[in-house]
Amino acid sequence: MNPQTSLVLRETAFTVVAFMVAVYLLYVVAVWGMQDFLEEGPLKEYVTNPAVHVELLLSGLLFGGLVGLINRWTDSLHLRRRPVGQIVLIRTVLYVVGLTLVIGLIFAVVSAFVLPWDTVLELFAIITPRYALVFLLWLSVTVATINLMLELERILGFGNLWRIFVGRYRRPERETRVFAMLDLKGSTTIAERLGDQRYSQLLQDCYSDLTPVVLQYGASILQYVGDEVLLTWNAGRGRHGLRASVRASLGYQERLAQRRTYYLEQFGIEPIFRAGIAVGPVTVTEVGDVKRQIVYNGDVLNTAARLLELCKDRNDRLVVSDAVGEGIADDADIRTTWREVVELRGKQDLVEAIGLEPAASASFHTT
Repeated sequence: MNPQTSLVLRETAFTVVAFMVAVYLLYVVAVWGMQDFLEEGPLKEYVTNPAVHVELLLSGLLFGGLVGLINRWTDSLHLRRRPVGQIVLIRTVLYVVGLTLVIGLIFAVVSAFVLPWDTVLELFAIITPRYALVFLLWLSVTVATINLMLELERILGFGNLWRIFVGRYRRPERETRVFAMLDLKGSTTIAERLGDQRYSQLLQDCYSDLTPVVLQYGASILQYVGDEVLLTWNAGRGRHGLRASVRASLGYQERLAQRRTYYLEQFGIEPIFRAGIAVGPVTVTEVGDVKRQIVYNGDVLNTAARLLELCKDRNDRLVVSDAVGEGIADDADIRTTWREVVELRGKQDLVEAIGLEPAASASFHTT
């Protein structure tokens, strides 16, 4: 499955489950404990009918799916570049429109399979402004909480929010991971030419263009440091992480080349990001109390940084370790340009480095 599709399905599934839990909590708090005190009538008939649980599940499924789809649509590159206030306003309008449709659908199902239409109309009639306000407040808090958790998930890296919640890395663990370190070619000269503000806008646009590539190849962004960005993949499942890391690096270069005209018009330069990629064991641990973070410690990070330096020295685009090169050797879209045993700064042992480039007519980024 495409990593971007997998991400959409995972976030939508999380939203659906969270909404189902929220709907049942609302039912338990507002209805379940009080149903013995309700007067006989349409309301009591409705909340004590066993079919109400089908409606609750349907509500959670529809609300959750709706919010998940709206969030994914409003997460497009075009909308992400709008001010946060505009994005919130657009999402709010879509939530209201979608919510109206969902409520209409639910009551249609209830009237067709659970309660007579006359009883449904009586239920509508007894809804007070205060009840409507409470429902809207509950819905607003639920949507805000789910969106906050999704944003935290992105900030911490996909899967890390749950790992921090259950304390998986409170004790250091060993993992095998792929690390790709990318940086902007000629960044010092570009910064002097553009000035701090324009240079920051350039990096902002470059990192926005990195997002679709990250989603396409299922990468986690560990950190941005000035003109450098560090990506990682889990290498414990076959060669997927190795192949994805190389294709993501080449795909990002392809994405920037596709946007060449835009960057020349806006900044007068064509940004080029080089990359060094290495794979190996690391120790993963959770650190910090005021600001919690999952950090990776291991020689593989140093190797990736040194391969990036070698990439700069040779004026190349992509340099990888021999383990990464061997892992993608059967990929017909990637061509080896050179292979050499080199001495990297700060490392005692010699390292076999490999230069890679796209094969003729190969494409790595889906626009």
